[in-house]
Amino acid sequence: MSENECVYEIAILGRAVWQLHSLNNEGTVGNVTEPRSVRIIDPNTKKAVTTDGISGEMLKHIHTEIMWILSDKNNLCAACRVLNPEKFNFAIKTGKVKAKDVENVLTQALQTCDMCDVHGFLIEKPTTSRKSTIEFGWAFGIPEVYRDIHTHARHALGEKKSKESENQESEEETGVSTQMVYHRPTRSGVYAIISVFQPWRIGLNEARQNRYTYDVNDDVRKRRYKLVLKAYQLLFTRPEGAMTTTRLPHVEDFSGIIVYSTKPIPVPVITPLKDNYIDEIKTIAKNLVSEKDEEENETSLKVVEFKDIADFTEKINELINKKPYKIDLGDQQCSGQN
Repeated sequence: MSENECVYEIAILGRAVWQLHSLNNEGTVGNVTEPRSVRIIDPNTKKAVTTDGISGEMLKHIHTEIMWILSDKNNLCAACRVLNPEKFNFAIKTGKVKAKDVENVLTQALQTCDMCDVHGFLIEKPTTSRKSTIEFGWAFGIPEVYRDIHTHARHALGEKKSKESENQESEEETGVSTQMVYHRPTRSGVYAIISVFQPWRIGLNEARQNRYTYDVNDDVRKRRYKLVLKAYQLLFTRPEGAMTTTRLPHVEDFSGIIVYSTKPIPVPVITPLKDNYIDEIKTIAKNLVSEKDEEENETSLKVVEFKDIADFTEKINELINKKPYKIDLGDQQCSGQN
């Protein structure tokens, strides 16, 4: 990988092995927490199956929290400094920022906050939005995930057998038990994961109708680009979702491919649910070679395999040393180039 390359888009496609986790759940009914399920068509068998799922919202939430941990809080808006989900809308509502129009709102947000720029936000008045530069699909089991429901009991401190009859009378009077039985799930399996990152949109104000402009300088764009990629590294080394206080996942493995483009080409996304997804992506990359690529004997669509988590972090480190692609009025160029 050349450090002088500019990165237009990145796709991370892989299979993660997580043991005994409960990262995402449907909810609790009574004293039972139900694991999240999704219905899919298995592309290898063409049959409908029900499998375990972790929503894209949960994965994006994990990535956001990691970005917050890694970020310089001086580069965040007041809301993002405390992970307020309203983001820049909070500044508008509280009067900390005066918005002249939609274009001005986007400009102030992009210039103020790293997280608002890359993860997007909604504004109530004036009504506008910033589309996230980071996208996650559902992570789901391939396709068999081992599930179990475990029974637990919570006891009152100091409870003694000698007071059993007294406690029973007290419970009948008050209706409150000193013991509560509850049921919590765990799952173990291999999960198909897809995510796309668009470095070319970092700092890009898309509110203008006549032209797009970058409202932050190249140094800020590079800082945000590196922050996003470092958060990706940590997402797969330590996923922090639901119930991690007692069901911290045993992270076993993550393997797959990183697909990135060095020119304006949307990266292909093929589900890792397919057994041959890596070979298919490689074939697509060869088929999408442009005439200019052939003349220069290179390809604008790169496919990089990684065999485990350590290899994944190494390959992301190589991408971190590159630059985010920049588009200006239809002219494509690297950050810092004229």
